[in-house]
Amino acid sequence: MTTTAPSGPCAPDTPPVDEECVRQRASSRRRGPTRRSLLATGGLAAVLAATACSRQPSPAAGDAELQNPAGETELQNLEERTGRTIGLYATNLSTGREVAYRHTEPFPMCSLFKVLAVAGLLTEHSPYGDYWEEKIPFGPEDIVENSPITSAHQEREMTVSELADAALRFSDNTAGNLLLEELGGPAAVTRFARRFQATATRLDRWEPELNEAEPGDLRDTTTPADIARLYQAFLVEGRLGQLGQTRLRDWMLRNTTADERLRAALDGEYELADKTGAGEFGVVNDAGIVWRPDGSVTVISVLTRSDSRSADNDNTVLVAAARAALTAVGH
Repeated sequence: MTTTAPSGPCAPDTPPVDEECVRQRASSRRRGPTRRSLLATGGLAAVLAATACSRQPSPAAGDAELQNPAGETELQNLEERTGRTIGLYATNLSTGREVAYRHTEPFPMCSLFKVLAVAGLLTEHSPYGDYWEEKIPFGPEDIVENSPITSAHQEREMTVSELADAALRFSDNTAGNLLLEELGGPAAVTRFARRFQATATRLDRWEPELNEAEPGDLRDTTTPADIARLYQAFLVEGRLGQLGQTRLRDWMLRNTTADERLRAALDGEYELADKTGAGEFGVVNDAGIVWRPDGSVTVISVLTRSDSRSADNDNTVLVAAARAALTAVGH
């Protein structure tokens, strides 16, 4: 586990995205639908320091010094016991305390991309405008696995707002694909992430292929630091505009898939806006923002994976790592 010392000003903005590219719609069918297709360890120690950019995740591994080898050893022991690789980043925005472990290493993103897809659409369209009530048709051929809402929708058309609700709150994969089509495909998610300096985040494929999570494959990956940076920008910093932030936060506060992940690592009174993800090779992810009644706000991302195709999706590893990180930042 690492902690960061003051690192100077935050990185300058990258060049703006080509908005026309973001708005382009595919003229031929991709590996997903088109709009007209009718798609465990308490007591983990950490020495924490305030950072100069306390509202931004740690920018790079090279900027961080290992302050507490004992804390890192605890996570290494957890990895060895479970056969999982753990990446995490957490920062208490109210105090500036933060912890990080493998926070700049790539991990499969899986369903965490769905937040980026909806956030991208919120920047293109008025958050409460008519666009969100437009109906998107889809057919039986567009339904992919793990689509509990779209597969049960008899009319075979849903509004953009309904698709966002299905993707964010129920992690519906077909809804995720349909929203990707609206944004302009996987590459549009990559370009959108670059607008927020998330340079290690990329989306290359559609559901369900993006969940294959082959070790060493950089396609469809992010880092704990990157995804924390993005969710913080969307849900805390107002980078989507106030209305966009409010609408995205409302969906994510009502997420139904976190009970055995981040919610299991939290106690007392809190509000959590988060998104989970899972894939092959035992991938289990969760990232989000935690608000406490005392006004404290914590950003946390925990991503886990294994090198075994037969590994199950073990939520307990994520819960243990998350609980330790939250304790370490004083949340």
